[in-house]
Amino acid sequence: MKKLSRQQWLFVAIALICFALLKAGLIYWYLQQKDKPVQLVNVSCSNLQQGCALPDGSTLRFDRVPRHSEAFLITLEQAGNSAPSAEFSMEKMDMGFNRYRFVAAGQQWQAKVTLPVCISGSGDWLMDLQQGEHRYRVRFKSL
Repeated sequence: MKKLSRQQWLFVAIALICFALLKAGLIYWYLQQKDKPVQLVNVSCSNLQQGCALPDGSTLRFDRVPRHSEAFLITLEQAGNSAPSAEFSMEKMDMGFNRYRFVAAGQQWQAKVTLPVCISGSGDWLMDLQQGEHRYRVRFKSL
């Protein structure tokens, strides 16, 4: 095995120091981003099948009344350039990981969603929609 020269050791030391500074900077940036409050705006929608106007001008629509364990389609029209995501939960009940990323479909975004069965029989869902810098909460009922 060949020994490293003094110059090679110096290069390794500088590279390790640069890596440590980069890592510390990324951790600091992440912690700053994590603590930024994202305002969650509650949106009231009486009929999601007809469409619901969001404060940013986009329209949220379900293709049918959601049923547990059956796929349904959510469409988001006039949304921004980045792919939105939706996370589904119930109040005071752990429903597992239920996050969906929308995919581009022409001039709109779509997500095919399947909700799990709730053992309590509840159909009261919360959808947290993340769209760029905006975050909306929509309450809805499933069958």
